[in-house]
Amino acid sequence: MMEKKTPLIIFFLILFGFCLVASLYTSSMALLKATHYPVTFETVKWDLFLNTYQKYGLAKPYLKTMIWGIIGGIVPIFLYVVLFVAVLIGLRKKKTLHGNARLANDVDLAKSGFFPKAGKKPKHPAILIGKMPKGRFKGSYISYSGQQFLMLYAPTRSGKGVGIVIPNCLHFPQSLVVLDIKLENFLASAGHRKDNLGQEVYLFCPDGYADSEDLAAKRLRTHRYNPLFYIRRDPMYRFGDLSKIAAILFPLTGDKNDMWTDLSANVFNALVLFLLDCENEMTITETEKTVADGSIIVETQEQPKYKVTLSQVFDLSVPKSGVRLGEWFEEQIALRNSPENIAAWQTYLAMPEAKHSAQPALNRLSDETITLMRQFSAQKDEQQQSILLTFNANMKVFANPITAAATDGNDFDLREVRRKKMTIYYGLAPSAIDTYARLTNLFFSQLLSENVRTLPEQDATLKYQCLMLLDEFTSMGRLDVVQVSLAFTAGYNMRFVFILQNREQLMDAKKGYGKEGAGTILENCAVELIYPPKKVNEATKQISETIGYIDMKMTNKGKSTGKSTSRSTSESIQKRAVLLPQEIVELRDVKHKSGLPIQELVISEFCRPFIAHKIISYDEPFFVERRQYAETHIPDIPALTVEEDEVAQAIFMMQQREKFAENNTNNEDL
Repeated sequence: MMEKKTPLIIFFLILFGFCLVASLYTSSMALLKATHYPVTFETVKWDLFLNTYQKYGLAKPYLKTMIWGIIGGIVPIFLYVVLFVAVLIGLRKKKTLHGNARLANDVDLAKSGFFPKAGKKPKHPAILIGKMPKGRFKGSYISYSGQQFLMLYAPTRSGKGVGIVIPNCLHFPQSLVVLDIKLENFLASAGHRKDNLGQEVYLFCPDGYADSEDLAAKRLRTHRYNPLFYIRRDPMYRFGDLSKIAAILFPLTGDKNDMWTDLSANVFNALVLFLLDCENEMTITETEKTVADGSIIVETQEQPKYKVTLSQVFDLSVPKSGVRLGEWFEEQIALRNSPENIAAWQTYLAMPEAKHSAQPALNRLSDETITLMRQFSAQKDEQQQSILLTFNANMKVFANPITAAATDGNDFDLREVRRKKMTIYYGLAPSAIDTYARLTNLFFSQLLSENVRTLPEQDATLKYQCLMLLDEFTSMGRLDVVQVSLAFTAGYNMRFVFILQNREQLMDAKKGYGKEGAGTILENCAVELIYPPKKVNEATKQISETIGYIDMKMTNKGKSTGKSTSRSTSESIQKRAVLLPQEIVELRDVKHKSGLPIQELVISEFCRPFIAHKIISYDEPFFVERRQYAETHIPDIPALTVEEDEVAQAIFMMQQREKFAENNTNNEDL
């Protein structure tokens, strides 16, 4: 507070000195005027009154003349005191009954940081959140620089795509990860980000992506992402990393079925640990090949016996030998941890590395693997069946050959988003959101958890900020890692844009984060951007209350008649919201020529709330040029290696989903 008053104090000190000097001259001028001498530059001296007073004092013959001189000297000091008192009164906070809220003015906006000076490069990249329609910053984009988060409330068909998502896909200069419903953002920006922003660009579609040529050729494309790749192999971290994955794929809901979910998660953990224990086991495959002379040769190739993938986990749950899973567990324990195999490993490990012979063919199982396997095999047959039913229900998405192929390896590394400029689009059809909700949750949970281990200050290679654009944020279920780490995530240069239809979605106890969890998220969002809703609801009332209230003077006039007529006037102070809930809804009345409501409301911790315009990216040359380039330079995406009949079936399902989406356009957005 003192820092804000320092310039004012300096001003008044300088002004006081000026007034002292001025009083010497004005006293001299008054003295000359009283003695009928001409007042000129030659006659007015700064020390004239002082010398006269020193010589004559207040002697009676000169008293009247000296009083005029004193009055002349007092005038500048008097004016200074009047100004000083007026400023002090002005600085006093006015006491109000209901509040003195208001919308931001140009002075507030200039201090907000939303409009950086030209040529001044911010320390952290900016998110574009709107455009000013009037005032000092008319026509300027609203740039939200820094490390803090943004929450956008946007009803369906309110322009979130053209106003926030696509502009930032085309503009944000550093790493970007987008939850891309319908793949519109990939098509509209990937080419620009790859060629013009110099980024590595990836598209992960768990159910495949196909353009018109791919559909005709029965071909599906996607970059691959393997969640199990991110389990650290160090025994100290291995089970902890695995447990986090299991908690997402087998979430507890608080109902009576949680027991079966928990037991099926143990089966999942046992199978993954088995794969990790056997990760370096190799097998020899033989392939027949016809050479130029028509003869057939057999090529042998060594390759891993097991892949550490989610589809491999699902495959292992149904043993190929036909025995039950519990029996297979016991067989593997007996085979791999037999006295003979353990002795073979002890002998192998005791040898000097230079003399190592071929290692034993079968790896040993860890104690934690054996424990979990036996927990399952010890159950009765009926209980094992119930556990596996729950296991299959949670893992069936990885039985899909397309999803299995899409999660079969890694074409990108989530740990690199702060080391190099890269963009990852997580693509989904609207009708596939629920099907892949847990995989989506797992993807973004791992993206965040893998990047909040090392601060940029501790590793000079972590040079870039990663922006996560999460459209339909609650569609993937609760991201527990967000609640736990959100308060310190910004310091790791991991930044969120949360997009929801309304605040109620966030506070929903089942599909959202509950009131407490929502409060934690909102506390860490320095900016809330509101696209006006279609009707007054609890959300608009809360927004109105957040903006605040003012005192409104109401004058009531009365008139009474009878034997004599009398009139009365009374004043009262009423509470009035700066923006009433219905006035927030009425912001929709201002529309772009396309018919899209164009006004938005910005509430931030940087300045008072203010009304701005959305960015209409298809009407802005800056974005139109970049989008046109992107649409004609779509990056190549690798094709999946999947059997043709399975691809045909997947394409058929994709087309069915598209038809379903077309028939439910009310659930889609721009």
